[in-house]
Amino acid sequence: MKLANKTLIIPLAIMIGASVIGLTFPFWNGVPGSEQNVLPRFASQWYVGKGADAHPTLKYSITTKDRDFFAKIQFLDKTNDFEKIKVMIDDKKTGQHVEQTLTIGEAFVFIGVNDELKPYIQAMDGSLFSVRDTLTGSKYLVVGAEWGTTYVGKFTPKLKVTQYSDTKFAFGDLKTFLISYKINEIENKLWVTDNIPLPVKAQYYDIEGNPDYSYELVEFSQ
Repeated sequence: MKLANKTLIIPLAIMIGASVIGLTFPFWNGVPGSEQNVLPRFASQWYVGKGADAHPTLKYSITTKDRDFFAKIQFLDKTNDFEKIKVMIDDKKTGQHVEQTLTIGEAFVFIGVNDELKPYIQAMDGSLFSVRDTLTGSKYLVVGAEWGTTYVGKFTPKLKVTQYSDTKFAFGDLKTFLISYKINEIENKLWVTDNIPLPVKAQYYDIEGNPDYSYELVEFSQ
């Protein structure tokens, strides 16, 4: 008789467990990570420079208020906190070509930039590489995750992962995470892909709603 009771208890426990899962499933929808079916603490994390050790080559189309150019960045060898990169610039307006092999520090600060390249590095500092000032440390790649606070004049909006999708680029599709923030009706956006060391796309506006800068990855190899 005792054995029979134990036999009945086991399936009953399974049934209760299954019904608990069924009841809690609807509450899982809408929380960070539900779109990818992953708990946030188990999700991959992204940080500026992630994937640079694979020595990728990234080519961007970059547009700022003053400049419009292609920038090809090749990640080379790293020694301690310093990394060699080769930067190649092609100006869309003037046709000028500039290139230099540089050193960047751990915070992605350029060291030893020559005078020809300097205006383009300054443009990249204020666009593509400005992410190093906005995002510090590793961030979870899950929809709904907050990535910190940014400072725009008197405003302090929170950065948040708002979308996970396949995004089309000139060279093919990438799985991207959209990180954005809003000030009134103005929404600034950047897209990142796991294991690519810099954002793959961005659209930013100034406080008046005028285009500030934009960039997009147009070639990628590693």
